[in-house]
Amino acid sequence: MTRSIHPDSPDTRTCAIIVAAGDSERLGLVQGRRKPLLEIEGKSLLEHAAASFDACRAVTRLVIVAQARDHDAISKLAQVKGAFAKLTRLVEGGATRSDSVRAGVAAAGTEIRLVAIHDAARPLVTPKIITAAIDLAAREGAALVALPVTDTIKRADPEGRSAKTLERAGLWSAQTPQVFVRQQFQELLERAAADGFTPTDDAALFEHYCGPVPISPGDPSNLKITCPADLDLATALFARRHLGDTP
Repeated sequence: MTRSIHPDSPDTRTCAIIVAAGDSERLGLVQGRRKPLLEIEGKSLLEHAAASFDACRAVTRLVIVAQARDHDAISKLAQVKGAFAKLTRLVEGGATRSDSVRAGVAAAGTEIRLVAIHDAARPLVTPKIITAAIDLAAREGAALVALPVTDTIKRADPEGRSAKTLERAGLWSAQTPQVFVRQQFQELLERAAADGFTPTDDAALFEHYCGPVPISPGDPSNLKITCPADLDLATALFARRHLGDTP
């Protein structure tokens, strides 16, 4: 049986980095707001995500990476504290996700051992998911929250026809947070920038330079909001949680 590390241990001291710097092209403006500031049950997606990290003892600070045009709105939210009680830095995002993550990790602080990188577009993440990933990364050096693929996956040809059925065994759907040892991951980000390597997620960066990433259990409810239908589903899932039926 694997032993958990105490959440107050220096080995688990974590900075949560919530990335909210994307252009939200597929969703666009809803409620007159960009995606990180969209509200469900009176709180922004960013607040919902931050609240789950705030509830984790191992998370001692929070960095938010956002577009400059959103900084005033986020700063006003942070003045109320609440979910943003651990916020230490609000930094501007870059041209790519890797640029934004690199800016967030650089702002984490050298006394932090781990960084937990999370998409603001996943507001339903839970403290349980976060804590398990941090615990795994504290022991193994990295952790990827993911779910095994259950759908049959097809590969299409250039004409848009199903050409091949992929073997599901060993396929996983990546979620966030993705957790890494801060110093090592910061060095990998700098190396990737020098190499011109721009991975689609943070685990891909670790895989490219270091090898396999340990997987921590995800949850179907930890969905990423990319279109209006996702927003409707997230609203329904939050309503279920408040009725005591946690998905």
